[in-house]
Amino acid sequence: MLKTDFKNRIERRNRLIGMLRSEDHWKTSDLREHLNISQRTLMRDLAELKDAGYPIESDRGRGGGIRLNGRWGIDRLVLSHKEVVELILSLAIMESLNLPLLTGNIEAIRQKLFQTFPENQRGIVSNIRKRILISKHSRNAMASPLFESTQDLSENLSDSFFRQRCLEINYRSEADECTSRTIEAHYIMLSWPVWYIVAWDHLRAAPRIFRIDRIENAIVTKTDFKLRPELILNDTYLPFYATI
Repeated sequence: MLKTDFKNRIERRNRLIGMLRSEDHWKTSDLREHLNISQRTLMRDLAELKDAGYPIESDRGRGGGIRLNGRWGIDRLVLSHKEVVELILSLAIMESLNLPLLTGNIEAIRQKLFQTFPENQRGIVSNIRKRILISKHSRNAMASPLFESTQDLSENLSDSFFRQRCLEINYRSEADECTSRTIEAHYIMLSWPVWYIVAWDHLRAAPRIFRIDRIENAIVTKTDFKLRPELILNDTYLPFYATI
């Protein structure tokens, strides 16, 4: 019974949103009649929508006018899962910088964005989020990267990470030695302003951490890999990072 009641409330709420978007102005009596609900239930639903961020305005007086100011919303915005996770990542980075004028509502925005996913997709997005780690502290590092990432390099790194495909890279070490590696990009870490990949390195047959700004080029292979949670769980640096 509780599950049915909850489903009915969600359906009624979606109908109410659709009605508010369809007209510039509604009388509360008309809303009640269309939805077949009481005044008390209507007021409760409207209050919940306002708490969720919908810009609902009401006019006092006989009849009680209701409108959705500006018809705000992003319900029709279609993004790929990579684009949405990148958006969530961007918000997480902004939140980690702790800028007082820009971060007041970022956590709430991030949570609402995640909730817009259909239930069957939330698990996929949640698993990807767990593979992106943000340092709790910035570190002293050079302001500019060793190599400027090209569009192709960035897309190949992203594609390898999201699709769990092995990556062939040319990597220049701190000692200025360049080696060719095949790696599995299991985790991405940010210790502002430096990005890292926590990977399984086929050349060394061991886990390794690669600075992304030291990767000169990258090619996505057709070889899939399975996640190795042990790469991250037993490392001493984990307490200094948080998932997004």
